[in-house]
Amino acid sequence: MNGADKPSRISHKELFVRKMTRDILSGKLNPGDRLPSERELAAELGIGKTVVHSGYEKLSNMGLVDIKPKSGVFVADYMKTGNIEILNAIVQLSGNELSREVTTGILDLRLAVEGMAFRELCLRRSEEDIAYLKRITGEIRNTADRAGEDELAERFFQWHREICILSGKSILTLFMNTAHDVSIAFWVNYLRMYGITFAIDRLERFIELIEARDGEGAYNLLAKGIDDYLARLENE
Repeated sequence: MNGADKPSRISHKELFVRKMTRDILSGKLNPGDRLPSERELAAELGIGKTVVHSGYEKLSNMGLVDIKPKSGVFVADYMKTGNIEILNAIVQLSGNELSREVTTGILDLRLAVEGMAFRELCLRRSEEDIAYLKRITGEIRNTADRAGEDELAERFFQWHREICILSGKSILTLFMNTAHDVSIAFWVNYLRMYGITFAIDRLERFIELIEARDGEGAYNLLAKGIDDYLARLENE
């Protein structure tokens, strides 16, 4: 086996950063919480103090923690101080690992991206676009009883990604692809909550609005769906 074939090993520092990132983004740790000292955390996790020190510095650079000399390390208000690394960390977690605040933020981003795509598609859609959306929706309905949960979630994600593709705004598709993994977790949860029949009926309603060139109607349907989903999560 040559060097290129050897699996890369994850360092203790990277494992530590991943753990702390997950604890913060899940809501287990909240902005303002004081974190253990380097010595305390090293003893608790069985790692070196230097690993914790460099890990805290990494988390600080990401905007997840504030290091205050002589006071300690505190969870930062990362929605204000974070950078693209936090967004990357968010989309690598499953939907069930995210706090309510982060979940709301991800769905707000989806509304902005896909809502723009719906509006644009309603302006420019062709008869071929409508026929295509009807065909792939029919395929989902005809195979739903034979598809697994993850496969169905993937197909719903792909359907909504097609809205971005057909809108002609390629950059929106890139945003959708970036959030693929976390979106799949949301779709699995959505299908469990509402059932496949409701979910497919909703796709067909979107097609009706696109065919009628009703961009505001499609946007509002998406917005109401997201609001209802968040309300159901709150009540679980």
